[in-house]
Amino acid sequence: MQVKRSTMVPVAVRYVSVALFLALLSVGVRLGHAADTFSSARVAVYFSPRGGATEAVVQELNTAKTQVLMQAYGFTSVPIAKAVVEAHKRGVKILAVLDKSNATDKYSAATFLTNAGMQPLIDDQHAIAHSKVMVIDSTTIITGSFNFTKKAEASNVENLLVIKDAPELVKAYEANIQAHAAHSHPYTRKGSVASSLAAPIAQASGDVHGNRHSKVYRVPGCKGYAGMRPASVVPFATEAEAQQAGYRRAKDCQ
Repeated sequence: MQVKRSTMVPVAVRYVSVALFLALLSVGVRLGHAADTFSSARVAVYFSPRGGATEAVVQELNTAKTQVLMQAYGFTSVPIAKAVVEAHKRGVKILAVLDKSNATDKYSAATFLTNAGMQPLIDDQHAIAHSKVMVIDSTTIITGSFNFTKKAEASNVENLLVIKDAPELVKAYEANIQAHAAHSHPYTRKGSVASSLAAPIAQASGDVHGNRHSKVYRVPGCKGYAGMRPASVVPFATEAEAQQAGYRRAKDCQ
């Protein structure tokens, strides 16, 4: 097994053999205890704050071709959100299983994914659904304490592992995610939502919608956003772009 290490201070890439980790993970077998022999596994590790974890997640998402299976507690990182949306636009299947804290009348990760055309699932069968995991194209595992949030990158002490060439471990993670998806339920938005999260995520995903007649624009979370007539919608990548085009932010977005 090879381990690539990333720290808070930029350093030259180093590869080291971790025999103890290999021995611990070469044990065996079932859901929750499954392991690979790891004879050829490659592992990159990143440490927060400001250790490159967000960039590593985005880089892997940008390579996704078929599917992304994801479990998340918090999901407010704009770069990661943008990468998930772009993967969805490329036709990549997104399975997102989220903690029940996202089933709220406020703007949340579940709201964002729904607005982007995905159907997130809410896992409310546990005190906290605290896993932070992605499995990309049945080849790459992303896991660790790192929440997919801005705070995890900038402020918190976290760790992130990117694991490749570990097919048995991939199978275990995929089976675990699918098991939680099976007892989860589809997210349904509760009423109108408005939050400071709406604007930055909308800017990332290109979901700023202007009304060509009133010259007013809305972002996800604004009252009336979902009800805008497609024929009247002028899409913008960012609020700044809408404003440069002569549009003003709707009053119900304040």
